Amino acid sequence: MNYAFEVSGAIATGNISPEAIKAFGDSFGNMGGVLAIILGGMSVIGTIIMTAIAVFMIISRWRVFEKAGLPGRGIFIPFYNRYLMFELGGRSGWNFLWILFPPVFIILMIINDFKIAKRFGKPGIFGLGVRWVKIIFIPILAFDKSKYTPLKKK
Repeated sequence: MNYAFEVSGAIATGNISPEAIKAFGDSFGNMGGVLAIILGGMSVIGTIIMTAIAVFMIISRWRVFEKAGLPGRGIFIPFYNRYLMFELGGRSGWNFLWILFPPVFIILMIINDFKIAKRFGKPGIFGLGVRWVKIIFIPILAFDKSKYTPLKKK
């Protein structure tokens, strides 16, 4: 039997049996179900892992702020948390206003991360880790035995 079917707006004809079409659809139909289960499971597991990482980082930042005598709940308040990060580095908290001029703000944040590392008694290179690998270095600051050393008042 000849069957007509449409492919991208063009008409093509050929000898395709309905059984072949059904077999083709069935084989991919079953794979689609298995694939959906696998991808669905991966997204659930991924969501659980990302949520756990987010909670861990919240706890870590909270502890870093409290080690420095700053309010830990400040991590949840936009802009105020940037203010506290500059305070943590020993700079004026009002430096966060440079967020309106991103090139300067980025440079100030990098410098501030070096100062945060120094305040916790870590070597200067530790500041690079605080800037670029926060998931490792912020928990180190939070859970190790280091003490925060504030700026000496003149």
